[in-house]
Amino acid sequence: MSTVWIVNHYAVDPGVAASGSRHFSLSKRLAELGWTPVVIAATSGHNSPGQHLSNREPWVQSDREGMTFRWLRTSEYAGNGLGRVVNILQFTVALLRRRSTRGLPAPDIIVGSTVHPLAAWAASVVAKRLGVPFVFEIRDLWPQTLIDMGKISANGPVALFLRALEKHLCNRAASIITLLPRASDYLQSVGVDPAKVIWISNGTDARQFASAPPVPSGPFTFGYFGSLGYANGMTNIVRGFGSFLAQTEVADCRLSIVGSGPQRSQLESLADELGLAAHVDFQDAVPKDQIPAVATRSHALVLNLLDLKIYRYGISLNKLFDYMAAGRPILFAGNPVNNPVQDADGGICVGADDPTEIARGMMQMWNASTEQRETWGANAAVHVAENYDYRVLGDKLDRVLGAIVSDAARDSGHGLDRSS
Repeated sequence: MSTVWIVNHYAVDPGVAASGSRHFSLSKRLAELGWTPVVIAATSGHNSPGQHLSNREPWVQSDREGMTFRWLRTSEYAGNGLGRVVNILQFTVALLRRRSTRGLPAPDIIVGSTVHPLAAWAASVVAKRLGVPFVFEIRDLWPQTLIDMGKISANGPVALFLRALEKHLCNRAASIITLLPRASDYLQSVGVDPAKVIWISNGTDARQFASAPPVPSGPFTFGYFGSLGYANGMTNIVRGFGSFLAQTEVADCRLSIVGSGPQRSQLESLADELGLAAHVDFQDAVPKDQIPAVATRSHALVLNLLDLKIYRYGISLNKLFDYMAAGRPILFAGNPVNNPVQDADGGICVGADDPTEIARGMMQMWNASTEQRETWGANAAVHVAENYDYRVLGDKLDRVLGAIVSDAARDSGHGLDRSS
């Protein structure tokens, strides 16, 4: 039986938060396949209120469904300012301390995930110290995402540092896992051997959704659940909904928004400003295991992407796969290189981040027959179960990690001392 440590600063227990549960779900499947998974995360992550620690211990441990969580102490913060930088540095330093992993089963392989690059770098250092293979998981393309969003200059010192760190980690890794289907194009352009790159998307636990319950009675409802920040394109969903209502002059349509984030108050003000307060409902974010119930309260689900260059490498959105598993038709506004809704024939696709396009898509969804909407929803659920269920993705990860561990054991002659 092999042990894998997965380092993800922002990993969560899905009983606590709705986002960040990728490694819980993958680890659950690995445990079913005979692995001993250990997820190492921070006690306070991004947009995750509260602390796992109530006193001054450096870490706390919890066990659930065949896996171990080791939570390293970090301070709470809000937003993207100095507090977040401090939190990142605290986690990085904590991971490098030997006491932080004391008592854990010795790893045969370590995965470092780039929610931010320093966490993956620290994971690579620990892997080298313990003499085990390192796998680099790229969730966001640093620094390319920040460059494409206009946050940093392509030739500035931050970009140059991140590029050098990215190249170091790619060279150091036995394999590179990417969540984006075309990220290998980008990595090859910066000198990475594409043979090292393996696509393992985000996904969903399709079995949690089971069969979709009947469409609810009451007003026709477009639903959104997820983070409420600039990158989530919520402003134009609200504007598009307002335009849709103005065109239809129907009184029994609603927009249900479930989530938390820095734009929450701005969105509430926008709804008031547009005269939509009676038609737009806001609800706080819910734990991951409550998402199936939330998703099926709506007649259709809506998602908007910003029109960003970075999407030329693809998307891998947890909430999109949850949408699809819910068995509801989806209105997807976006221009990415891959489009699971289109692949599944799971709804209506329109242009990215354009309230006029979103209003047009809502009109099409509203005018579609009940039978058509049911067909779209069923198509989406089948497609996600076959391609993006975490059991399917976990099986792929098992094969990747197993091959690396086998190669390392053969090369070393089983002579490593991996005590931590």
